[in-house]
Amino acid sequence: MVFMKHPLSTLPREAVLKGLVEMGKTHQDEFPRQLEEVETILRSVDPLLTISMLATYGLMGGVDDNGNVSSGYKGEEFNQSHVELAQALCLRVPFAECSREFPRPDTIQQLFDLLPEVGKAFGLMRFVQLQEERSDENKAVMAIQEELRLHTQIVRNWGYLSRVAGIVKRLCIPIDDVFRAAIDIRATNVIDLFAHLIRRHERLVNARIKKLMPTFRETTVAGMLDAYHKANPHLKDSTAEMLAFAEEQGITPDHMKSMLLSHTDLSIDDTHTFDAGILASETGIDASSIASALERLSLGFGDLAESTPEYFFLTNPVWTKPVIKLAGGSYFCAMPQVFFSFAFQVLAESLEGDDSATKQYEKRRAEFLESDIRDLFGKAFPDCEIGAGYRWREGSVEYENDLMVRVDSHLILVEAKSHSISWQALRGAPDRARKHVKEMLLDPSIQSLRLATRVTQALADKDNRESLLPRFPVSLDQVRTVLRLSVTLEDFATLQTTLHHAKKANWIPADHPIAPCILLADLEIVFDVLESTPHKIHYLKRRADLEAHFNYKGDELDLLGFYLKSGFNVGEAEYSGDHFALVTMSRPIDRYYTALEEGIVTAKPAPKMTRWWKDICAKIEARDFHQWSDIANVLLSVSLEDQEAIARKFKQIAKNVHKNWRMRGHNCAIVMIPHRKRPDALAVVAFKERDKDSRHTRMENVAAEVFESSHVERCLVIGINIDKMHYPYSLIAVYFRGKEK
Repeated sequence: MVFMKHPLSTLPREAVLKGLVEMGKTHQDEFPRQLEEVETILRSVDPLLTISMLATYGLMGGVDDNGNVSSGYKGEEFNQSHVELAQALCLRVPFAECSREFPRPDTIQQLFDLLPEVGKAFGLMRFVQLQEERSDENKAVMAIQEELRLHTQIVRNWGYLSRVAGIVKRLCIPIDDVFRAAIDIRATNVIDLFAHLIRRHERLVNARIKKLMPTFRETTVAGMLDAYHKANPHLKDSTAEMLAFAEEQGITPDHMKSMLLSHTDLSIDDTHTFDAGILASETGIDASSIASALERLSLGFGDLAESTPEYFFLTNPVWTKPVIKLAGGSYFCAMPQVFFSFAFQVLAESLEGDDSATKQYEKRRAEFLESDIRDLFGKAFPDCEIGAGYRWREGSVEYENDLMVRVDSHLILVEAKSHSISWQALRGAPDRARKHVKEMLLDPSIQSLRLATRVTQALADKDNRESLLPRFPVSLDQVRTVLRLSVTLEDFATLQTTLHHAKKANWIPADHPIAPCILLADLEIVFDVLESTPHKIHYLKRRADLEAHFNYKGDELDLLGFYLKSGFNVGEAEYSGDHFALVTMSRPIDRYYTALEEGIVTAKPAPKMTRWWKDICAKIEARDFHQWSDIANVLLSVSLEDQEAIARKFKQIAKNVHKNWRMRGHNCAIVMIPHRKRPDALAVVAFKERDKDSRHTRMENVAAEVFESSHVERCLVIGINIDKMHYPYSLIAVYFRGKEK
């Protein structure tokens, strides 16, 4: 980690605010001009060719055989939202008025530069609002609004393609007939159709590149022209004629490459153009059903003529209708991935006006989320005990838990929320956003806390356990730790990950111990990356800790990437109030799954641990003794650096014990006392075979010394016979203040 002061933290607050307000005013002035310039450029060139070039060269990257990912032309600076904006602006012009001019490379370059600039200006001009006096609570609300708007404007991927498609498809399979009756096509067919379009476009683009490769491998103009003619025998001009022209104009090999690429781009829109018949022959889906879907999910040129361009940044019709309808039954779609970015909204809007179908869809969402979470936990913890739909009462009120999972001494209480996120909330409407926070984040947390409190009471009062929790579906005899988790179906602009923002806005009570909330698609990745049971449990436990006092910015996979690096072991910095910028920590995870999407298997990212520590965790899990998972939590709360230090120091301790084991009070242990916010200590004790009868006494004495630190409540002691060198350990004991377990 690198700690640094914010570059503006040393300046007076008034000066910073004044500078930001001035920046906002500047962008407020520039935004209309920039937007008008973009629209003017788009009106001057062929829209289909322009959208095709922006999407192909700006968004499509590559993955090599080693899994290394290359992004589009400008990387993250140019993204899907910019092409969506360009497409919406193009659809304001009736087709008869559209230009047929070929977009020159310098024109496309202008758009590559201007589209990100106008998008940036749209967000930054709101700095003008900072000139208004606001309470701390209102400032927090404004921060949430901006977070929602920025996410809605720019962020698109809520999961990796195959997993997103899998989730949406599992959701829709049981109600396929509902969609067929309502919109003349099964939902799963629509999903398959857009997945096919993505692969189809990749295949056609790759074919174009492959066709050009022999030309670009040539080093002379003559060689290039000859190779290009062989690849395109239909060309009217002969190689000799073109070569004579090139020599006359003094065209260099590099210039010729650009010219030939531009010539190829004259038909680049063909890559994204199709009709229902073509797709039917390629997918096996009924042509009339495909035609129905394309009709519902398309806009024609001129359809957005009356729309206000400024609204496209937060309410772009292209998001739910990514296809462009052309004449003669043809369609164009340069960004089929838009469907998956907004799949839930597309599906819901396709049923609008059919109340019965909408109700069945909403009911299915709730059933699906609960069943999918149950399956996910069942696969993640094969030997766990699971209970679902448990009901209990407090007074006259009955409550229900969605899922509970017992793994050894850990009981995980899970609440599922399948609510849809409204467009108003995603645009930053505070009342609607606050309502969603209550329904999706606060209410399930209160629900799980209510049951967790009752479980804790039952654990402390065995005689009244049955009356407190009648017919409880899992065994409580071994439970020591209760964890809480909320899971959502839809991404709430990462607000579900950074719940501390909602606390600052007073949307969540400051004293409420909020349960961590994870998007279903992200939970799949967490459980897939963290292959061992100890890591899964430790991650869920520490996520709850972080929600209580860790100040960070990042989504769930950024947190997962941070966990892989650090195990969430950051010492007292966790409680310092320092801001942790975790954005981009997910990159190793993204690289792995992006390569996997292309069938390239690379080394899966894994937590950083020493081999010794990993083997200790594996052994205690394999032995499956009572409370092994608690021991694993203590072990995984030791940082990699400390693991390495313990290994080095143990060699010194072992030498000392070999030499001085007969001496009373000889140094035989390495002890790690945690900082004052953490209650678990750890010790490693070395003993000789001839002294093994006293090993328990030595371990108890070490634990007793540890408990002289008043904040330590539990001590894990690992004993190692240095003569036998049992690997990875000889025995383990856990001591609690006042008693041994």
